[in-house]
Amino acid sequence: MAQLWLSHKLKTTAIITLCIIAVIASVQTTGLTRALIELVAFVSLIWLALSKPDIKQHDCHLRGE
Repeated sequence: MAQLWLSHKLKTTAIITLCIIAVIASVQTTGLTRALIELVAFVSLIWLALSKPDIKQHDCHLRGE
């Protein structure tokens, strides 16, 4: 399940969706509701940005090549 969540395509889609949610919350809501929605969206964005990348490194650096 974690590998599916961190797949490149899904990660990109999640980032775009969270940005759209934050913008809509800024425009359509006020007060505590707006703050909570933006907080959740930005915390999720930070988590996605700092999560382990889906890039697989080659073993050539381990062999000294």
